[in-house]
Amino acid sequence: MTKGAGWAAIAFVLCAMQVSMTRADPATCIDKVSSYVAEVDQLLATQKNWITPFDDLNKRYVEFQDCDADALLEVVWRSRFFQRITYNPRAKEYVIRLSSKDVEVGFAYDAREKRSNTLFAVWANK
Repeated sequence: MTKGAGWAAIAFVLCAMQVSMTRADPATCIDKVSSYVAEVDQLLATQKNWITPFDDLNKRYVEFQDCDADALLEVVWRSRFFQRITYNPRAKEYVIRLSSKDVEVGFAYDAREKRSNTLFAVWANK
């Protein structure tokens, strides 16, 4: 093996390691979703007049990646403020909504891509 080929092999291995490290495992994703739902539940129970804490929470969590969809749905169903899950079978996308009488919070989860998008928080009745 030439020196150049050796460096190329090392570079390839390092790149492969970096790619594998950027992907989350399903258990880590579910832990993240569980933390998010617990924090949303706490905010929905206490925040009546401010939406900013929900926006801040969504900015901290940004997205969920590599979750098992069934496990993610199980976590969401246990929320004290669970409202509904809408499923689009063509897109294989779930839209999850948690709500108090004041604020609705949620996100979409693309089961095909195994990632969330569009975390949102809106006034429910204002």
